[in-house]
Amino acid sequence: MTAIKHAIYLSMLLLAGCGGAEPETAMEPVALVTLEPVITGDLPVVLQSYGTVEFDPTKMHTLNAEIEARVLEVDAVAGEPVARNQVLVRLAPSSAGDTEVTQARRDANAAAAAAERTQRLRADGLASNADVEAADTAARDLEALAMSLEARSGAVLSLQAPIDGVVDGLFAATGDLIAPGTPLVRLASAEALQARLGIEVEDAELLRTGLPVHLYSLDNSAAAVDTTLSLIDMRIDPMTRMATALLTIPAGKGFHAGEAVAARIIAGTRQGVLIVPRTAVFNDETGSYVFSANKDTAVLKRVEVGLTSGEKTEIGTGIAAGDMVVVEGAATLADGMKIRTDAAGETP
Repeated sequence: MTAIKHAIYLSMLLLAGCGGAEPETAMEPVALVTLEPVITGDLPVVLQSYGTVEFDPTKMHTLNAEIEARVLEVDAVAGEPVARNQVLVRLAPSSAGDTEVTQARRDANAAAAAAERTQRLRADGLASNADVEAADTAARDLEALAMSLEARSGAVLSLQAPIDGVVDGLFAATGDLIAPGTPLVRLASAEALQARLGIEVEDAELLRTGLPVHLYSLDNSAAAVDTTLSLIDMRIDPMTRMATALLTIPAGKGFHAGEAVAARIIAGTRQGVLIVPRTAVFNDETGSYVFSANKDTAVLKRVEVGLTSGEKTEIGTGIAAGDMVVVEGAATLADGMKIRTDAAGETP
């Protein structure tokens, strides 16, 4: 009998060991998020643009040959800084240059004779004072040209830098035979700079001269300046398909010709609009949405998005001022999911 009781007892122990554990209740997930309120405010319309620094073409100087001549020496290198009155090019007049001198003297003598004849006609009442003045002016100009060419004829001509600047271009080499009026050297002022920016066509329509711009270098973090737009060129570059904006760079701001720059142009202000942080807005195949906080629950709300400027985005419809929206932690959220705003478990 005792053996039977012992067997029953062992059987009960084995059955108890085969029983399943009590099921645990699954915990509802809670996401840790950061919230910020929807506000009403003014949103600047900021256009981002990129371009390069260049010498201001209106401040450049070009040295030209006045007569036909042969280049004896080019004492300059492109990109080299030069001082005012520094000799850059030496020329020797060609044989054809002598012919030009002779012709210039003939023209000057003929103009002087014409001026005297006009004076006589004026005395006889056959010419006006304006005729006399025009004839005298022409005679003086041609005489000055003839004297200048005669002074240079047969001598080595030295072309000097008219300003302190930088050699921006060389257009002749030693031994070249050059015609009158041929450009030889182009000089630029190192302090006379402008930025040339590429502008999307639709953005260019928003711009006007005088708008404020923050310009900064992409090559030199120390170079930055606040300035204004000086020109909007609506002609479309066939290579970039963009319009162009120009702005003057004040001297002494650390910029250099050829430098890559970026610009933030303030094209206007959107006043009294709903604003949320840019990080609060998400997009899917349906459109844009945000997660707003309804006590301890995330609610997905479809919104109409307007302008994004920097870290702020304009909202047209879908939420109201004062609503709290998720700006961090929304990547794992779903509509109706529980949320908290700190590690200790506090809910909004």
